[in-house]
Amino acid sequence: MSQSTSHYESLRQSLIEKLKDTEVHCKIVTMPDYFLDHSLTCDFDPNTLAKRLLTVASRGGGEISNIHQSLEVGGNAAICTLALGKLGASVRPIMKTDPLGLSLFRQACTGTSVDFSGVKLTQWSPLMTTILELRRGKRIANVMLGDVSNTTPFDFEDLNPADLKAIDGAGYVGVFNWLYNLKGTNLVDRVFTYCRDHSTAHTFLDTADPRPRIKELPQFVGVLKRGLVDVLGLNENEALIFADQFESGRHRSDPVEASRVIADHTGNRVCLHTVEYSASVSRDGVAIAPAFAITPIRGTGAGDSWNAGWLVGDSLGLIGEEGLLFANAVAARYVSNPTRAHATVANVREFLMASGSKLKKLKASKR
Repeated sequence: MSQSTSHYESLRQSLIEKLKDTEVHCKIVTMPDYFLDHSLTCDFDPNTLAKRLLTVASRGGGEISNIHQSLEVGGNAAICTLALGKLGASVRPIMKTDPLGLSLFRQACTGTSVDFSGVKLTQWSPLMTTILELRRGKRIANVMLGDVSNTTPFDFEDLNPADLKAIDGAGYVGVFNWLYNLKGTNLVDRVFTYCRDHSTAHTFLDTADPRPRIKELPQFVGVLKRGLVDVLGLNENEALIFADQFESGRHRSDPVEASRVIADHTGNRVCLHTVEYSASVSRDGVAIAPAFAITPIRGTGAGDSWNAGWLVGDSLGLIGEEGLLFANAVAARYVSNPTRAHATVANVREFLMASGSKLKKLKASKR
């Protein structure tokens, strides 16, 4: 894990050559969350927003102007689907929404190989999340105001024969957002057991922040211990929470050490992504790669884009540090792109070649 900056720069150049004229040929199934995100980009910090809100409220109401707003596809599985489709993967999302939600999803995925036949139409309006993107120094903090009042549980019984056939032929099956699925533990258990019994698909899990359901984690962790999950995608906060379920205190607030704890107890590969670096941690060892020193324009979707980059990179045979660097570039290009558009492989290669896409320096403890 001890590597110099020149090592990673050489790795970047090697990756640029490998991505030249690269075509993606992989089939991926994603499920089950789909939201509509109403994003408000505030070019100021949380304290400024609080003061402006109090000022307007104190005079009985009024408008805070010049706040850029957008309505976009949201939800971990849906955003990852969109990012995968843009990278060239053949993706079948399996999720629920109404005709409006499906129409917006189709529009967002124009020009991709996303198969919408697994989307189940419901009478309920799409789940909505209002996202406040706020400046926090050089970073962006996203505060999400969610409404889950009409959340419908998604379970294995919601899959039809066509969905199961798609899983049979997939290279990867991803289950996302355990947090907002009240049947999430059973879904992970049943879907990944089916994968083991009926397909050769690699299984990928991203739970989202488990803190609101932390009392249910012991039961869920029991599923992780069964060896059904090939790859567990986590950010640094999630890694610390899960590690505490196994050995409280051993990780000493170090996300990489926390990931080691999880891998040791479950056999899962932990793919860790942070704003400073990403890491791939298994019982066999640790690979790590620095993030890119970019100025973020948005604060949401980075982790979902990173997951898509890792999955596609793995399908291309980009393993270890190389796969991490590719995923880092996919995420960095997305959060720094003014158009809020997800990247193609060619876009990622252009980002890697750009003089401004510099790598961060890893702290000594991470090298």
